[in-house]
Amino acid sequence: MEPDLRSRVVALEHKTAATEQRLAGIEQWRQQSDLIDARKDEQWKNLLEKFGLMDRKIDGVDTSLNKKMDDLGGNIRWLGKIVIGAALSAMVAGVVAFMMKGGFHIP
Repeated sequence: MEPDLRSRVVALEHKTAATEQRLAGIEQWRQQSDLIDARKDEQWKNLLEKFGLMDRKIDGVDTSLNKKMDDLGGNIRWLGKIVIGAALSAMVAGVVAFMMKGGFHIP
């Protein structure tokens, strides 16, 4: 019976060694998987941060454009006022000149 017991012990030792080897492989895979997940999380974090910066820049450009458009609108209003004022002044000057030459002269 001794050789049978010895062979069973050796078989169990081999089985234990194989199980330990599989466990070591699984632990190594888990560590690599954790590292890959951490890298991906960091990449997503950086990507979201870049999108946030772009969003802030776009908001800044939008605010700047709105301010410039408001300034341009004010300048166009003033230009319109100047043109209308000049036209009215020219009409008034024409009426005054017409009147100075005699206006509607009736003989």
